[in-house]
Amino acid sequence: MRLCENRGVKFRIKYCFFPICGLLLFQSSPSISLAQIEAPGALSDFAGCAHHTCTWVPGSTQKKFNQGYLTYTVEMDSKDDSGGIFVLRRGNRELLRTPLKDLSASVSVVWSDNKKNFAITWSDGGAIGGFHVRVFHVEGSSVSEWPATQQAFESFKTVYWCKARGDNIQAYRWLSDSQELILVLSVYPTSDCGKDLGHTEAFVVDAETGKIQQHWEIAQFKAYMHSHPE
Repeated sequence: MRLCENRGVKFRIKYCFFPICGLLLFQSSPSISLAQIEAPGALSDFAGCAHHTCTWVPGSTQKKFNQGYLTYTVEMDSKDDSGGIFVLRRGNRELLRTPLKDLSASVSVVWSDNKKNFAITWSDGGAIGGFHVRVFHVEGSSVSEWPATQQAFESFKTVYWCKARGDNIQAYRWLSDSQELILVLSVYPTSDCGKDLGHTEAFVVDAETGKIQQHWEIAQFKAYMHSHPE
């Protein structure tokens, strides 16, 4: 743990080496909190897994991840700057091939306990975003996309919105029922986003419908991250 200063305000920064691992950037004042889930930057060569989450960074060594009887990779086309392709397989059979638009930095995939649901978070810029999330459900050999993010994103956007850059969304963890997913919404942590820069809240959603089940302020989310690290 160390202290640093930015425009006269002291911050505490906690580092760890796993992606999506509970790094928070927050002001020492209890009344104002800044936070964001950590993710590797575009120049990192990190690839690995912790708890329910595996992360890979484009440009690093290609890696195949295993999740039970499933495997997945992220393919990048050096001739095409439009992003990456997420590919899910069972053995030699391809179950899903879908784009991750404008992918340029980290890709993190968090799985539910029942191994049937997963959420992909990726960055189109670097370590601070912009982050995007897509959520999928696997049933046998069929894969469907769930509208998990829309309601939470719109709810957050109505109060906190950075006109210059938009807002970030990241998937943190599935709850034990494998149906509810914790989404983390944050204002881009740059000065052109004004007084709300870095403001972060969490939403527990029913991933299949996107319905908001719980809304957590940053203090509650920080406490959850401490007891449930990813």
